[in-house]
Amino acid sequence: MHVIDLTANGVEADFELARAMAELAAIGSVGEVMLVAWFDGASGEGHPNARECTGKPGWLAYGESHGGTVRVNFNEERFVFIFAPG
Repeated sequence: MHVIDLTANGVEADFELARAMAELAAIGSVGEVMLVAWFDGASGEGHPNARECTGKPGWLAYGESHGGTVRVNFNEERFVFIFAPG
């Protein structure tokens, strides 16, 4: 999986702003993308809330097994987004 570490200094980004910035970074890297999974580091919630037996968080295993090829870590994993080619 291609990993992009994205830092927005001095920006208190909410989910929507972080998602939009991450999507632009992913598009710039691989072209059109579709969000398949994400993680909110502040709350510890991952989406989708999938149960997996891989030893990985469910959201990450889901993203990897559903075509995710780009992972964007936003502001040191405040948010993490998994994108698939779209």
